Amino acid sequence: MEGCKPGIMLAVSTMRAVAWADPRAVEVVERDLTEPPPGWVRLRVAGAGICGSDLHSYRRGGPAVNTPGHEVGGVVDAVGDGVEVDTGTNVSVEPVAVCFRCYECLTGQTWHCQNRVFLGGDGAGGMAESMLAPATSVYALPDRVSPEDGSLAEPVAVAVHAVNESGIRLGSRAVILGAGTVGLVNTLVARRAGATEVYITARHPFQAEMALALGATAVFPDGETARKELKGLPVDAVIETVGGTAPTISEGISLVRNRGTVVMLGAFQGDVALPVTPILLKEVRLVGTVCYGRPGPRSEFGMATDLLDELLEPLEPLVTHTFPLDRASEAFQTADDKSSGSIKVRLTP
Repeated sequence: MEGCKPGIMLAVSTMRAVAWADPRAVEVVERDLTEPPPGWVRLRVAGAGICGSDLHSYRRGGPAVNTPGHEVGGVVDAVGDGVEVDTGTNVSVEPVAVCFRCYECLTGQTWHCQNRVFLGGDGAGGMAESMLAPATSVYALPDRVSPEDGSLAEPVAVAVHAVNESGIRLGSRAVILGAGTVGLVNTLVARRAGATEVYITARHPFQAEMALALGATAVFPDGETARKELKGLPVDAVIETVGGTAPTISEGISLVRNRGTVVMLGAFQGDVALPVTPILLKEVRLVGTVCYGRPGPRSEFGMATDLLDELLEPLEPLVTHTFPLDRASEAFQTADDKSSGSIKVRLTP
């Protein structure tokens, strides 16, 4: 490099980051700390949540070259050319880099961008001491929301998108299938959207207790029990958050009223059988949703970041376990084992 004496190497700045290893194994490695390119920022990560999709990669073993983590809050510490974000700003991160030029972007469906890079998936994520993100993907946090709690904006944004697609509004009756983080946050957002009754299913007692604390009208052990107990009540919308191998799509279709909406959020392990005759006769609207978009003058992620100010108190207890970055292996083991009582597990680099 220019200005160096011959034969002397300049030290390269590095950072610690989580890397996928074998199935059900992660490790902490050293990676280069790079400067943000034009239009991007670098943030010092304060909190990174472990998502259900992270656990899918954890169980099968992900590519070691990738840094996971797409639920991220932090503090901007460097900016690239052309960026107007101030260093020192506490932010949440919308973990998608998009082109804003393709048809999908121009119609607000940014998740479907033809050139999308998902940070924490096919791009480097936030389970590290630092993270790079487009300036268009960082949102200043409300004053009373800490950068650690900025990591909660992402699951709230998922719920904002699902509730928007469900049609839930003032006076609606809704059922949430599943009481993991996504199901519980959907309970809060459905209430905020105007639902006067929100029922939920939960497999574990600690999930049921949390659901009631967040405003669920009642908790059932499964969708079939909910159907029997709610028989005769017109359910306007069902939001499915379980996925895997669960029969929750069929349960949702049986629960929802004629011409109601079933929103699918859960990631299933394979194709599932659909009760096509009830879908036809009931004229059910079955909608797949994933992540979030920019359908109007405000992005759904921006709405979620603003909602943190209002929903902070009920959201904070969802973070049941916090680990430093060096204990990432223990953090993933805890998140993967529901006997631990974990709901949201967070890493704090």
